Amino acid sequence: MTDQVLRPDGTGFYLAGGELMVASPAEQAITGGQPADFSVTAGLFGSADMDFMFASWNTTQADDLRRVRSEDGRLVLPLRTQPVMLNSLPSKVRVQLRTATGPHDAEGLWQLVLHFRNQAGSSLTWHACLPAEAFGTGWLAPLADLLTIDGADGADAATTTPAVAVVHHADDEYYELLVDGQQAGLLVYHVIGSHLSITHTVIEPTYRGQGLSWALVGRALDDIRTSSVTVSNYCPVVSRFIEKNPDYRDLLSMPRPA
Repeated sequence: MTDQVLRPDGTGFYLAGGELMVASPAEQAITGGQPADFSVTAGLFGSADMDFMFASWNTTQADDLRRVRSEDGRLVLPLRTQPVMLNSLPSKVRVQLRTATGPHDAEGLWQLVLHFRNQAGSSLTWHACLPAEAFGTGWLAPLADLLTIDGADGADAATTTPAVAVVHHADDEYYELLVDGQQAGLLVYHVIGSHLSITHTVIEPTYRGQGLSWALVGRALDDIRTSSVTVSNYCPVVSRFIEKNPDYRDLLSMPRPA
């Protein structure tokens, strides 16, 4: 396989929609006529000065209330979302939910799903059960750790000596990890001018714990080194890799905390 064969058209992964799912008895917070406000915010490109709300739902918005539906015994609240680029988001985003009836301590009553897609048709899903912290000042939710690759097949993940390949999708600004031909992970970056920022590393859950993130990061950094760009990093996986492999430290012109 070559980059030319696998490279799709597009400009990276963007937020294409999302839902907040509510199970009984927490659904009373939505159906009881009390005010409820939900938001997901982040500092774009890691900057607190660029704090941005990119997903929300509110009982004061008539359109939000009209789109609520019941599905599999739960209320589904379609979110208002902005088409923010995944590679512009930091490693953690703030999830906050305010209701008059409180958080309801039962685990799993509130679930958040966000959908990311690119123009080539690839997609990622971010799924989280909201903890109690989300009902106070907000929950700093890990982004890459909860992302899964739609359509990834982990059936061959236990192969003793898997064939590992890393393909660069320059048009969509990510490196793709293939294990025995199956999509197993992504390293997402963003380029502005001659500067490249590494933002997220995603490993499909079935393939975690096998050292494959090291293969993805190492091969991606080797390829990035051949480019005429300065490099900064926002990804904690890449930070850990460089700590263990100090020969790569010189690659980072502007190392940033994850």
